[in-house]
Amino acid sequence: MGYRVEVRDAALNRIGVIDTWIKLDLVVRYCQTGSWQVLVEAGTPQADLLQKGGGVAIYQDGVKDPVLTGQIEAFQHYWTNDQHTSLGSLYFGGKCDNKLAYNRLAFPDPAKDATQQWQADDTRKVKGPAGQLIWSELNQALGPGALPSRQIPGVVIGSNVPSGPTLSDNLRWDVIGTKLESWIDTKTTGYRFLYDPNAKAINFHPFTPRDLSQDIRFSTELGNLREFTWALTAPTVTRVIVACQGAGKSRYLYQQTDTASEAEWGLQIEQFLDRRDLPIKADPTTGQPIKADLSVSDTDFQTALQAVKDAANEALTNGAKNGNFQIYPIDTDHVKFGRDYFVGDIVTVAVDGTEYVDIVREVSITVEQGGQTETVAPSIGEQGSGNPLNLYKTVFEMREKLRRLEARM
Repeated sequence: MGYRVEVRDAALNRIGVIDTWIKLDLVVRYCQTGSWQVLVEAGTPQADLLQKGGGVAIYQDGVKDPVLTGQIEAFQHYWTNDQHTSLGSLYFGGKCDNKLAYNRLAFPDPAKDATQQWQADDTRKVKGPAGQLIWSELNQALGPGALPSRQIPGVVIGSNVPSGPTLSDNLRWDVIGTKLESWIDTKTTGYRFLYDPNAKAINFHPFTPRDLSQDIRFSTELGNLREFTWALTAPTVTRVIVACQGAGKSRYLYQQTDTASEAEWGLQIEQFLDRRDLPIKADPTTGQPIKADLSVSDTDFQTALQAVKDAANEALTNGAKNGNFQIYPIDTDHVKFGRDYFVGDIVTVAVDGTEYVDIVREVSITVEQGGQTETVAPSIGEQGSGNPLNLYKTVFEMREKLRRLEARM
């Protein structure tokens, strides 16, 4: 597909189009900050369009909305004696407009200036539907509901959209974009910021991820997979020992074991956690947990007991067996990124007899020679992340089906 790069100035006016670029690199991410970079010849009128404070809107041919819009944040002059000769070339780049959410902090009291936050509570409690919390936080930090000094001209937040599950959270100087990552999900709540050249505005777009899993499929049989890899990794921890206060017979010790992983992999791997900060010691006659001293309340004691279990669970989770799955789709006449699916859509991958349905979290695009060579590389779900919620079950099923197939051959 062809691409065009439209340029805006600091006042969000569309001032021209760059159509003779040398190379274009894009990374589009679901509810996170993407990036862009374009290489153009130095000393040309088109290169002169790109100035500090300005930005770009990058479109695919035949697709209404931009793939990505963002502000210019970096300039680099590039010259070599064999390829980028004469005046050389210029790299221009930056982040996508989702960065607006990462440029703001969640004040304890959004109605007060930063220097007046000493009058506010240490934390601010919020509760409501995910979509409402996202809208409210952005509105108070950079939209019309923000203090005049924090409002960003040309950014349109729109109306409240109370969608998604009900959430409760505490805010204290959090980076808003990072906090929003914990509020969005893959079924009900997503968002992106996009520049609209006709309205001369950057609009906040909340959306519900589209379920295209029945229509958009990737597999070797369909010819739209260039490569896939999967791997299973044994756990690095199967037994966690948590030690609290006390010494000798009075030191409380708690152990938690991942028996299923030990049986599956035939491994026993111990890890020791020192949690002297928890007010628990052992009864020297029974080894059972008791309060470290008389000043510990019943509530604090129960909280500490739960903290011991949580610490053990976290260590086992961090060291859990891992499944890693990566695919490398390619555009075909039947399925193309941008035209048929986009970041935030739910799609299906079929590999080794196993179907995996998840969201398109990221797409990397490289276009060279003004559009003659194009590479589109989507990342689907948690593939390649090593995230322990991980793809272990999916990848394990792939391995078992492959083994059964090999046994029949």
